[in-house]
Amino acid sequence: MLSFRKAGVVDIGLIIALAMQVWPQTYTPILGPEQVDYMLNRFYSPDALTVQMTEQKHTFVIVYADEHPVAFASYAAMVDNVYKLHKIYIAANVQGQGIGKQTLAYIVSDIKAIGATALQLNVNIHNSTAKAFYEKTGFKHIGDEDIDIGGGYFMNDHILRLYL
Repeated sequence: MLSFRKAGVVDIGLIIALAMQVWPQTYTPILGPEQVDYMLNRFYSPDALTVQMTEQKHTFVIVYADEHPVAFASYAAMVDNVYKLHKIYIAANVQGQGIGKQTLAYIVSDIKAIGATALQLNVNIHNSTAKAFYEKTGFKHIGDEDIDIGGGYFMNDHILRLYL
């Protein structure tokens, strides 16, 4: 049984713990350990997550399976009723059980209720498993971009969009 709870700054420690379960094993083979460490420090520090929640107005959701936290996601309004899915990460030990699909359904329901017409995301061009998951759930490839994140690192991404 899954449940969803919107998160706040009091949940930052839990979000970091979940990120540390997923990020290194997912991204080290793609990006290497140095870039993974850099990105975790840049995007998942307590200060960075606080800014995302309070200043950038990202909505964070924690997903529970039988009262145990197993996933998290974040999303925010972009422009013209388009929302961006910034993060969706499922603990490795529960991947493949439909949690990602149910989490997307929760987010889509939440944003549709406030007038969203599309949900957009970026996925690393080498993360074929994630890209296949998103395409299976209805996302369409609409472009590519390289984002300079500092430290000599780039995020090389596909841009995918789900029309609601």
